[in-house]
Amino acid sequence: MVKRCFFCGQYFTPDCRVRDRQKSCRRPECKKARKKKAQEAWLEKNQGYFQGRYPYVKLWRQKRRKMIQDKMPPKKPYVEFVIRIPGKKKDMIQTRSA
Repeated sequence: MVKRCFFCGQYFTPDCRVRDRQKSCRRPECKKARKKKAQEAWLEKNQGYFQGRYPYVKLWRQKRRKMIQDKMPPKKPYVEFVIRIPGKKKDMIQTRSA
């Protein structure tokens, strides 16, 4: 079975797990366009989903202040390793590229 991509128009073989439902080929540009279209459709169906949620979230965050990490912790300092090489094997290890 061969289908035509809804976004670029090229023909492709759909994934056997999706079959008739697959609308786009596997190219990254088409995947991105498909995802954008799906997001717009979801927002159209659920217009008020994100409205009025901030007071609830703000209260929830205040109750769990110790659990929530707003800032990134400082990076840990680099660990320095010292490698000791016996004198006999010193010539075997290459320290610089030739």
